[in-house]
Amino acid sequence: MNSRERVMMALELKEPDRVPFMDFVDTPIKRQIMGPGDIDEAEFARKIGMDAIYFVDYALPTFCKDPSGKSDGAMASGLSGETEFIGEGLISTDADLSKIVLPDPREESYYDPAKRFVERYHDQDLALYAGLRPFGMFNTIYSMPMMDFAVALRDNRKLIDTMMDMFIEWNLVVIEKMQTLGFDFIVGYNDMAWKEGPLVSPQVFREVFLPKMKIVADAIKIPWAFHSDGNLTIVMEDLLSLGMNAMNPFEPPCMNLKTAKEKWGDRICLWGNIDLVNTLPYGTVEAVEAEVKQRIEDAGRGGGYICATANSVTNFCKIENIFAMTAAVKKHGVYPL
Repeated sequence: MNSRERVMMALELKEPDRVPFMDFVDTPIKRQIMGPGDIDEAEFARKIGMDAIYFVDYALPTFCKDPSGKSDGAMASGLSGETEFIGEGLISTDADLSKIVLPDPREESYYDPAKRFVERYHDQDLALYAGLRPFGMFNTIYSMPMMDFAVALRDNRKLIDTMMDMFIEWNLVVIEKMQTLGFDFIVGYNDMAWKEGPLVSPQVFREVFLPKMKIVADAIKIPWAFHSDGNLTIVMEDLLSLGMNAMNPFEPPCMNLKTAKEKWGDRICLWGNIDLVNTLPYGTVEAVEAEVKQRIEDAGRGGGYICATANSVTNFCKIENIFAMTAAVKKHGVYPL
């Protein structure tokens, strides 16, 4: 079974030959492992033992001030692995909406990088996915000063609705196009929670954000995964109404993978949960192997589990622990478990 088949079976809640591993990897880590210059993503994936590679050029940034003071305003992607920052949002009032300037998603040449990516890697037997921020919630919240966002929820809901609509309308065009290019699935990044729970109350989430997010979810016709850090337990049933195939990354300790398997494992593929606070940056290779083995025991039986970190392979992870993690998946993740 090749990597693409392995990943797609896991997304279908079936047992492949072994538990897949796939993750977002910070660029500095890639350069440490592969050296300077152009990185061949398929070569890198095989080097560390990944079953999928990703394309994230169309993950809309937030519109915020540059906290370094080098510019009046900047767009922080938070996905590059190199220049990640989120300063204070630029949008406080309706008059600020003109600061949201988006590329033309109907320009055919805009998709040339994605086409080149698929053309380069489509015959590598790896799963290919596109990472987007399609739901508008993350971009809206972090494009505003937090206090202004809170006040607008009470006094100017129209501003929040307008921002959401701007981001969603752009993403709907992008999604329609990206689904035709040969990607196997989509990942929707929408960080919406802290370790204690969602950034907004469940009531606000259901009233303000979820209906608009469903518009996006209904437009996705290929398999897709939802990503958010933090504790999503209290709104998980609401999120599942979006109809995703997988959830990521089940951040520990606030999200217990064994409990998640028991509650939701018959409806979604569980993707992630390897600790980024202690194990990967500070632990021994033996500790990494033990944790991976435990996660596979917690969620791997019956299929529907993809091993990964609790967010991404960050540049503070030990290189030896990254290799220990993927080696442990190959050692302990062979079906039948």
